[in-house]
Amino acid sequence: MDTATEIGFADGAYRFWLPMPQILELERKCGGKSIFVMFDQIGSGLGLSEERPVYLGGGSAMVTDIREIIRLALIGGNSAMIDGEEKQVGPNAARQLVEDYIYPARPLVEALHLAWAILHAAINGIEVKKKAEPVKGKSRSSSPRDKS
Repeated sequence: MDTATEIGFADGAYRFWLPMPQILELERKCGGKSIFVMFDQIGSGLGLSEERPVYLGGGSAMVTDIREIIRLALIGGNSAMIDGEEKQVGPNAARQLVEDYIYPARPLVEALHLAWAILHAAINGIEVKKKAEPVKGKSRSSSPRDKS
């Protein structure tokens, strides 16, 4: 299990991670609110329709919480793949990405979904898919005709 997640965001694929220093800062900046409370508040109004996030109503998430979750997870993840090149994501870059690609620049439901995915990885962990290793000693074809 991993507590970081890589998600297509902005201009590339970014690693989002909330290590303990970022969790402590997040809870402090959000008025002492626990990440578990934030996770519940964000998730309660979130749904998917045709693979797109939608707001279903009933959620009580704060926009400040959403923006801080994303900013701090960008800092914690500290890496992105942009146009085939790996780049670091420091505090200044994270702040600018949030300004450029999170509400009000984009619909708030997109940020809501991203923040939920980040907290989901931190709280529940996610399965990391490994590349399949080639099978040794077997031919590539398994057709019965090839054996004759």
